[in-house]
Amino acid sequence: MKNSPYHPERQSRLLYRAALVVSLALGLLLTSCKPQTETLAVKSWKTWTLPPLGPTQPTPRSLTVGPNDQLAVLDTAGRILIYNANGELQRQWKMLDVKFGKPEGIVWLKDNRLIVCDTHYFRLTWFDLEGRLLKTVGKRGHGPGEFIFPVGICIDPDENLYVCEYGGHDRIQKFTREGELLAEFGSYGTEPGQFQRPSGLTWHNGQIYVVDAVNNRIHQFTDAGKFVRLFGKPQPPTLNLPYDITVAPDGFLYIVEYGAGRLSKFSTDGKLLGTFGKTGQGESEFATPWGLTVNSKMQIFIADTKNRRIVTLQL
Repeated sequence: MKNSPYHPERQSRLLYRAALVVSLALGLLLTSCKPQTETLAVKSWKTWTLPPLGPTQPTPRSLTVGPNDQLAVLDTAGRILIYNANGELQRQWKMLDVKFGKPEGIVWLKDNRLIVCDTHYFRLTWFDLEGRLLKTVGKRGHGPGEFIFPVGICIDPDENLYVCEYGGHDRIQKFTREGELLAEFGSYGTEPGQFQRPSGLTWHNGQIYVVDAVNNRIHQFTDAGKFVRLFGKPQPPTLNLPYDITVAPDGFLYIVEYGAGRLSKFSTDGKLLGTFGKTGQGESEFATPWGLTVNSKMQIFIADTKNRRIVTLQL
């Protein structure tokens, strides 16, 4: 397959990268023209780095909060790192294989199992808190229960799993907590209910909110898969490569924008309530943020990926 002149997944990646460049350019233009919005008030700003791996400094990609405000982090070394509520590293382990790429997307179940989107191996992986592999679900393909590049995962109160994927058959698949397929919805494209790289999603009050990165918008569905509406585009304010989304204890949606280097706060009906940050390397700045999560104390953790750090904000 490596020597084949046609490789669908490789072609999809090239098309995505081209669309990413165009979207970044348009996003910068539109951002410079849009009216000012309210700046979110931040009480504290803290940054910290992950432990090095030999001579390299891995950077965070995905985050999730577990019981007692523990934090799980996926990094570019293919590690899963577990921190307690005080930010102290408790344990870490590596994914099964990272030769073809690193994972994106992690969720923490009530029974202390962790499920990771093993993106470039087309599967979901279940681990216990000691790092033991429990099982995998999925294989490469476009059929039910199969994946191309799964990158985002969230759960509802029943711990049903919602997984978004890209790679030419962009969609959401819904599973039980044990990986039994329940439904699928969405497809590749630019129409309502269609995606170009859905990269993160969150559940709130029977609704699923999905960031549609290249199309610069957010989709709202019922958790049964019925499309409700779009926001973020074409109506202002225009998003700039929204990459991850979470709902916080205050009931609002928080989004990190890869292209704009900022955090945005939305109501669940699509109203922009404020933004924080810009692209850069200093305080109150982010560079290609990939993921975020919020704990019970309203501390927001952001994977400030290009800056090789985690940012903790207290609003």
